[in-house]
Amino acid sequence: MSIRRDPVLAGWLVVALGLPCDRCIAYAPGCRLLRKLRVRWGVLQTPVIRYGHRGTGRTVTLVGTVHVVEAGYYKRLHALVADLEAAGAVVCFERVDPAAEHEWAAASGSERAARDAPRALGEQTFRRVCRSLGWVEQGAAFTWAASWRNVDITDLELVRLAGPETVRGLREDLADVFGSSLEQEQADAFAGAAVAVLFRLASLDWFDRLRQVAAWDDASRHFGRVQVEERNARALASLPSGADAVLLWGAGHLPGLAAELAKRGHTRQGTTWVNVGRLPALWPSIKTICKYYRAV
Repeated sequence: MSIRRDPVLAGWLVVALGLPCDRCIAYAPGCRLLRKLRVRWGVLQTPVIRYGHRGTGRTVTLVGTVHVVEAGYYKRLHALVADLEAAGAVVCFERVDPAAEHEWAAASGSERAARDAPRALGEQTFRRVCRSLGWVEQGAAFTWAASWRNVDITDLELVRLAGPETVRGLREDLADVFGSSLEQEQADAFAGAAVAVLFRLASLDWFDRLRQVAAWDDASRHFGRVQVEERNARALASLPSGADAVLLWGAGHLPGLAAELAKRGHTRQGTTWVNVGRLPALWPSIKTICKYYRAV
């Protein structure tokens, strides 16, 4: 099975890009039962998890996000993070921004050929989900305050770490995984139904183990490790030593971040949940997937 030939598997990789591999899920105290997503009465939710350090008393709050949601979610999330900052926390967030022009000018030819690939990954799929569900993309609806710190890698660093050929190949595989031979309305419906099922699967505690059965190719596995482990390491290295911190990060990164915090002496103090949006009903979504799967 390859991601190019299986649209549901590819859709999972696009919509939930960055969900951790088993290497990231350390069953340290306080991390074993960590859930990165939850569905309650058909409503998808992301966690806000507070950790305290036993020695310093400093806190780190993990604020999980998803990148395609109802518009109101981003307003709620921004208000929550702003309140934490007002209480004295330093806010650090994820966003793969462009490297400086002089850095790209010094890059190799193969790296420059992959320049637009990180931005284009799953671009059309996200648009289909938004049209199907009436949701919005994070980049179009969320506002990052000027006082917040972007501690993520740049697009050039991502290309170098993952390998330009790998990134370019994934861009081709994931450009429009639900499109193929379907009409736009059908492909949009397929994308919305797939998201409804995939987010529910992501909310299940055992699903990260089950995902390892899927025979992803080496390139997608390597890219996933870069997306999660390398970026998690950058986030943790950027935590301020003399202040409380907020990590505003994709929900798929949270198990790995939580495991590392536990190793550093942090303990989980509590979790609250933020409503993301209502998912389409499960059984109609499954029927839609079955209807259009063969055509793709």
